[in-house]
Amino acid sequence: MKYFINKISFLLLFSAFIFTACETEESLTIIEPEPQFVLNTPGISSVFLNYSLPDNPAFTITWNDEIYGGNYTVEMATDADFLTPVTLGTTDKNNFSMTVSELNNAIRNAGVTTFRDVPVYMRVLAGNAVSNNILLLVTSYPTDAPEITSPTASDAIVLSIDTVNDTALTVTWADAVLNSTLGLEITYTVEAAVANTDFASPVLVGTIVNDDSITSTHADLNAAALGIGLTPAEVNNMEIRVIARNTNENGNTLERISESVIFSITPYSVSFPNLYFVGDATNPGWNPDNNNTPVFRDQDTPNAYVYTGYFNAGAFKLIEVIGQWQPQWGTNDGSTLAVNPGGGSDPGTFNVSAAGYYTYTFTTVGESGSFSVETYDASSATTYTAMGIIGNAIGGWGDADEVNFTQPDMNNPHIWNAQNVTFTEGEEFLIRANDAWSDVWRYTGSTELHGTALLAGSGDNFVFNAPTGSYNVWFNDLDGSYIIIPN
Repeated sequence: MKYFINKISFLLLFSAFIFTACETEESLTIIEPEPQFVLNTPGISSVFLNYSLPDNPAFTITWNDEIYGGNYTVEMATDADFLTPVTLGTTDKNNFSMTVSELNNAIRNAGVTTFRDVPVYMRVLAGNAVSNNILLLVTSYPTDAPEITSPTASDAIVLSIDTVNDTALTVTWADAVLNSTLGLEITYTVEAAVANTDFASPVLVGTIVNDDSITSTHADLNAAALGIGLTPAEVNNMEIRVIARNTNENGNTLERISESVIFSITPYSVSFPNLYFVGDATNPGWNPDNNNTPVFRDQDTPNAYVYTGYFNAGAFKLIEVIGQWQPQWGTNDGSTLAVNPGGGSDPGTFNVSAAGYYTYTFTTVGESGSFSVETYDASSATTYTAMGIIGNAIGGWGDADEVNFTQPDMNNPHIWNAQNVTFTEGEEFLIRANDAWSDVWRYTGSTELHGTALLAGSGDNFVFNAPTGSYNVWFNDLDGSYIIIPN
């Protein structure tokens, strides 16, 4: 009996379910969603463009298209109304990417003059259909170089020794970065070179941080003019440019170089002092009166000094007068020159971390300048047993007339010195090794008592054109540098 009642209950329940389901089916309306063409909002709305990674993706946008399909055009604008849209590219996919440099260039080409939080609106076109907009706030980086506003090509500067401390030149430039909110530290460097040499051998005119002008006195600009080899008392053409540099937190440097300007300049004649080593990295040690080794001179550039030789691990400075501590040259920042001409503060030292052969170059510009250092491989250089001067300028061409050099630096067999050599004005001489004519250094055209001799089997003899008298002679067989210094 119980079983029978349960079956009837089940049938009644099933009938009720069927009845209820039929009622619901008759009243249910199914609404399908409208097809969409939607540009998706990216997860990150702020984009920082890192100039050190120009080929990295700057962004990737995606969209859903349930209507059109096919080819798409991606547009950018700096206003939400897209009054001046810029086409970024086309694609047949539902996504689009740009590199850091591509987006940065697109922003700059759109005429944007700010750099931080630049509003960049994007949309996608499918034929005549237009998607919604999305907004990215972009921090871009400068690409336009500074523009020199002074001097101009019509300027003609005549330098005078009578006004050495007066301003001779003010270089000014315009750079949008200076008025931006980027907060960058921009170092501006003004370089000068002989016109139309593509700055193959530039000299430093000056540097400044986060400013738009550099001034140069008659003395400093004259030193720069002579430093690039311009002729005193003649009208020459000088070319200048401005280099803007900023470095990010990863140590990557962005460099922007201006268009150059050529103007005429007339320098005046001036003589530059000899410089001598002092310090424990060099043979004289910290004694300023110890037959201190001179820095050799560039025969074509009066304020350029070069020395290739052995240095101990330690430090050194440069002095102008044997036996005197001032004027004294050094460096305070490891890259530029500084001087105490007398009565001021002494500069810091040039530091040599490891003993070995190095080439140091120094270019003085007024009371500053620049220097560089490179390692030098002397392992294959010939080591001579003797070196001397021979010729009528020092007494005759016979072997017995030869004046022999000594080697003052026990660590450096390539530096030679002869003291108290009597030279006769108007006579000739040569430098030769090992008391023989197989290795002879010859004249290369210097008009000064310094220069670079050429190791050659034949060629010109040196002509001594200074007053007859006693001189000290230094010679470097590594590069042929020589200097003759009056006693």
